[in-house]
Amino acid sequence: MFFTIAVAVFVLGVLILVHESGHFLAAKLVNIQVLRFSIGLGRSLISRRWGETEYSISAIPFGGYVKMAGDDPAEGLEGSIEESRVAIDPRRHFDKKSVPARALVILAGPLMNLLLAMVLFVWILYFQGAETYSTTKVETVEKSITLPGLERIKEGSQIIRVNNMEVKNWRDITDGVINSLATRTTFDLYDSQDRNPYSVSVSTPDDSTRLLLAVALVPLVEPRISGTIPGKPAAKAGMQAGDLILSINGKPVKSWREVTGIVHASAGVELDLLVDRGGEKINFPVIPEKNTLPQNDNTFKEVGLIGIRPPMERINLNLAESVISGSKNSIYTTYFIATRLGQLFMGFITGKIPLKEARNVLGGPVMIGQYAGESARTGDLWAFMAILSINLFILNLLPIPVLDGGHLLFLAIEVVRFGKPLSVKQRMWLIQVGLLIVLALMLLATANDLGRLFGF
Repeated sequence: MFFTIAVAVFVLGVLILVHESGHFLAAKLVNIQVLRFSIGLGRSLISRRWGETEYSISAIPFGGYVKMAGDDPAEGLEGSIEESRVAIDPRRHFDKKSVPARALVILAGPLMNLLLAMVLFVWILYFQGAETYSTTKVETVEKSITLPGLERIKEGSQIIRVNNMEVKNWRDITDGVINSLATRTTFDLYDSQDRNPYSVSVSTPDDSTRLLLAVALVPLVEPRISGTIPGKPAAKAGMQAGDLILSINGKPVKSWREVTGIVHASAGVELDLLVDRGGEKINFPVIPEKNTLPQNDNTFKEVGLIGIRPPMERINLNLAESVISGSKNSIYTTYFIATRLGQLFMGFITGKIPLKEARNVLGGPVMIGQYAGESARTGDLWAFMAILSINLFILNLLPIPVLDGGHLLFLAIEVVRFGKPLSVKQRMWLIQVGLLIVLALMLLATANDLGRLFGF
């Protein structure tokens, strides 16, 4: 427990520090007076003043703030008191700066979170290498994706070349498809059933169709476990890295996709997994945990998970390759998370996704702490931090007063009104509404965390 709490505090502390540093540095850049830089909210535990700024670590670790002269609407209300112990320079007030300068200060926080994610992804790829499947065999082609020529790829075929470039693993295949500039993607394959080579040309006129093609091809991955997640059903049952899953409930399985399909469909139902461990056959009774995952049809579904990892290999990348791939990972992850959040919101509004299903996707500090602890134990802490940092980037840009997106909304209203901002009372009222929304979401997320933790 102590380890999990320590890791969670470290992760949140770094993300908050990076975010608030963005606001702080941008404020200094445009000559805004910064009165306080706080990591955490509420009562100050430790504080020290350097120059005109008080630096503080506060009691509540789920946030932080940069207090700038003139950025608080309450300062404009009659009777409000400025608590700063330094002289305030009216010329360096936040609200005295131009709209672009203020927008820069507001955007700098979320952008620093996005930059942190990119740096972490590059770090992982350069020092740990890129993970990929060692196979070049196609198990199946997604039926929901239709591209001219794609239907000619036979299940079980081995891809030899993509656009005349030889491939050695699945990353070579996806890179060959996505990075191609050709209007058609040509595959040289070997049919393992007929034992004959053949070629297929698929129409890929633009980037979107190339991405669809890469997603449509499903690799044939053997059902061998490369690792288990501590505290999850597989680890509790005694399964280990290297175990080859032979059957589930007596049904033979030949691929990782078959295993996940059965496990996902069996949330809360006991499964009997027969594995081969160094020539010895062992049975493991496992009950998959219930989890909610996004589906390809833009809905969310309750699935079972047991905490096992597929067999992957790591390939070394040079610095240039790491920077390119890390940047792409950041962009793709940002797009994926933002799209899923949009789909969740629209699905809830239209009634396509029930309230309970939408609510269960929301996680709070307890879930963050659990995932932080798990990722630290499994060696995935930096990847978890990168993904969480992207989540903060997106969530902070939501147009809710109190969040950075809400402040950008105030600036947009000021521009539309030809330089006339909302009144102090209007802004205060909207901020109070925004605060209620954020607090409600935090309470809901915490309630969901407790429900998952105690099973209600």
